[in-house]
Amino acid sequence: MKNVLDLWGARLEEHIKEIRSYLKYMLNDHLLIVMIFLLAGGALGYQSWLKQLPDDFPAEIIISIVFGALLIFSSVRTLFKEADLVFLLPLEKEMEKYLKKAKQFSYFQSLLPLIIVYLLLGPLYLAVSNDGMVYMYTGILLLILNYVNMECDWYVSFSQENSSALWDRAVRFALNTVLMFFALSQMPVYALIVAVVIALFVLYFKRISKGKGLKWDRLIRSENRKKQSFYRLANLFTDVPKLKKEAHRRAYLDWILNTIRYGKEHVYMYMFARAFIRGTDYLGIFFRLTVISGLILGFVEMSVTGAVLLTAGTIFLTGVQLIVLVRHFDMLSVPDLYPVAEESKSKSFLALLRNILFVQGLILGAVLLMKMEWIEGAAAIGGGIVFVLIFVNAYARKRMDKMYRG
Repeated sequence: MKNVLDLWGARLEEHIKEIRSYLKYMLNDHLLIVMIFLLAGGALGYQSWLKQLPDDFPAEIIISIVFGALLIFSSVRTLFKEADLVFLLPLEKEMEKYLKKAKQFSYFQSLLPLIIVYLLLGPLYLAVSNDGMVYMYTGILLLILNYVNMECDWYVSFSQENSSALWDRAVRFALNTVLMFFALSQMPVYALIVAVVIALFVLYFKRISKGKGLKWDRLIRSENRKKQSFYRLANLFTDVPKLKKEAHRRAYLDWILNTIRYGKEHVYMYMFARAFIRGTDYLGIFFRLTVISGLILGFVEMSVTGAVLLTAGTIFLTGVQLIVLVRHFDMLSVPDLYPVAEESKSKSFLALLRNILFVQGLILGAVLLMKMEWIEGAAAIGGGIVFVLIFVNAYARKRMDKMYRG
């Protein structure tokens, strides 16, 4: 490399190439079709819900909290690697141009989720305010706050204490939320006061970071965490060799494993269930999608058709992402030594997948039953059961065969 700018160009090209290589598997035809149906159904439900909002609905508070939470995650993607701790450390004084490019890339990359959420929450604000200019000015404020939060996060990275990052995010969340609330509520004087406090807060960390060297180990760990987050997402659709898998004990869920009968024919059922419960990805997928859909069913009025479609869509998204669980032990040689027929592996996995999706369908149906929507709840449970049987016996089985043939 001639200089650090060439190094940044090479790193960025490598990063984009890697992202593109996984996106072609993640954005497959099946998922896109389901996402289109979910987005269409969600848009109709959202529109219907907005028409029923009371005049005193706290839209400003909700929007402020959402943006306050999003802004604290604005940070610099350095694209550093572990070897940089050795090879780039002597060049630290020359890394200013590299880091300037990294900040520019990070800023524009972090705008994507903000813009999406900004557009989604716009109709909610206009439903209770009818003042589009205020929301437009708030969008400009978001662009500024995104940069300010990114810079503050960067200055905090020079701190010696790990707890500083936690306190920084907590304080920034509070300040961002309050500032957004005053801006949306058309209180310019209070908003200006909070803006000054934020500026002083950032200047304080900028001052204490002067003269300090880069915390290479912390920056590399942070970059690795971001990469692993993307790898975990990509691993739901294809094998990711660079993914570092982790496990959590979760002793409070051992009672589920205890329900599996002891015997040679239940070996894979126990192994897959244990991997599902203790893995960092699988249980999280089930939990997040169930909670999101449960909240939608709980707070949005839906027809019978809408409830069934949302339940089926959630089951599909969960099932598609859990199919990779069947390959969880493929890199281990010990399971091959078990005196168990190969057919037992696929049979046990499909049975476990069916039970997981049954439970998800029952939970979503129960949400509607708790709202006293008996017909919608019964339809969601019945439709979910039928869809699970079709999904597991048709789609999942064929997908597994294709995975192992390919």
